[in-house]
Amino acid sequence: MIRRFPLGVLMASVHLAAATQIAAADEPAHGRPVVSAELEIRLEPETRTLQAAGRWILPGGRSQRWQLAAAAGERRLEIRWRGVLDPLDTGVDHRGVMTQNAPVAGPRGTFLAETSYWHPVLQGAGLDYQVVIDTPSDQHAVVPGAPAGEEVRAGRRIQRYGFRRPESAVTLMSGPYRVIQREYRSVDGRRLLLRALLHPEIAGQGPDDLEAVARYVARYEVQIGAYPYEAFSIVSSPTPTGFGFPTLTYMGVDVLRLPFIRGSSLGHEVLHNWWGNGVRPDYAGGNWSEGLTTFMADYAFREDIGEEAALETRVGWLRDFAALGATTDKPLIDFRSRTHGAEQVIGYNKAAMLFLMLRDAIGRDAFEQALRQFWLSHRGETASWDDLRRALERVSHRDLHAWFEQWLARSGAPELKLASASTARAGDRWRVDVRVTQGSPAYRLRLPLVLSLEDGTERTHWVELNGTQQAYRLQAELRPLAVTLDPE
Repeated sequence: MIRRFPLGVLMASVHLAAATQIAAADEPAHGRPVVSAELEIRLEPETRTLQAAGRWILPGGRSQRWQLAAAAGERRLEIRWRGVLDPLDTGVDHRGVMTQNAPVAGPRGTFLAETSYWHPVLQGAGLDYQVVIDTPSDQHAVVPGAPAGEEVRAGRRIQRYGFRRPESAVTLMSGPYRVIQREYRSVDGRRLLLRALLHPEIAGQGPDDLEAVARYVARYEVQIGAYPYEAFSIVSSPTPTGFGFPTLTYMGVDVLRLPFIRGSSLGHEVLHNWWGNGVRPDYAGGNWSEGLTTFMADYAFREDIGEEAALETRVGWLRDFAALGATTDKPLIDFRSRTHGAEQVIGYNKAAMLFLMLRDAIGRDAFEQALRQFWLSHRGETASWDDLRRALERVSHRDLHAWFEQWLARSGAPELKLASASTARAGDRWRVDVRVTQGSPAYRLRLPLVLSLEDGTERTHWVELNGTQQAYRLQAELRPLAVTLDPE
């Protein structure tokens, strides 16, 4: 189906012609057809005008809207369109950016989101696209993909990009950028192009930003596998955005200025090229990628600092979760994407805690091995929570179905109580009897009980809780002074 696109003034012409000289669209392994597309775009940010032409190779045997009946062989569809884009509003807040869906333009920046249908979209097909973008010479434009050439002539900048992606639309950004770039040698020997396209007032931080990107790519190539694309770009936005796309991140100027972003959010966006873009979540069954990315980036960086920093992060997650209340809480399986803070608490933070508990349950080595196998099995494809569970089960040799079910399908969280505790001397040792309770229906939990001993040391005992209450008998060589349920 071809969707209309909301440009202020629109004119289009449609041409159908034989295209025997262009290769037919192919059918990838996961069954989603890939359409070859060539787009030529002329953008004038000052006047907010867009003129464009596109050519699509339509696979045979598929009916189309606009009264294009199915044909036995492929056809070439040519469309020309032009229009006036909405003005860029640099005063919009983060929530406004997240909910805004109109293509916008201005001298400080142009953002044509794929969801805004700023170009004709053939739904149900991926794109193998070549894009030529013509802008004033003081502007640089970028789309997901690898740069394929650039020239400046007669006051115009002509840039070319190419990319093959499973989505049916293209996102385009442009601005008065200063461009800083460097090469990075991937773990598999490829030369990757790292770029920073930054507004002039922050261009000086570009080299340090790219050095951080190189460190993150190296980190995740070791943990997961080779970086899946040919380039990565940091692109600054005049509005407070924080978007990730294959091969690039689009982040607000004021966000990039913050001193902690290079050590936190930037790594999160780099990692999305593996989780979320390299392997895409099956949104019909929930979004696992934000939680896994939060765990392996934001939380992992806190673990790098030390145990106290990691504990502070977990306590913050739980504090935010407790503040949600029953009216805004929902099962993790229902999370798709973030448009407000409550969804971040569930889809990012609660999901990250799930992965932390998984790593504790099956061990760090098994957890990391399962993620590497999950990457190898699903790279370039869509994967569900069930696919992720099966990868963890194969490596850990454990049935995790009930464990995942309770954390994904239920809202809320366990309410645990240390109902009673007593000590008694047992020969040359001490005996500690403890009773733990929880609400109904019960969660299946693995819990730490920590004994504080008279010499100032602590001993951690891991126990299983599968019902609404359970008694445990612990032993210690020294006299216990206190017992604590899950102090971490």
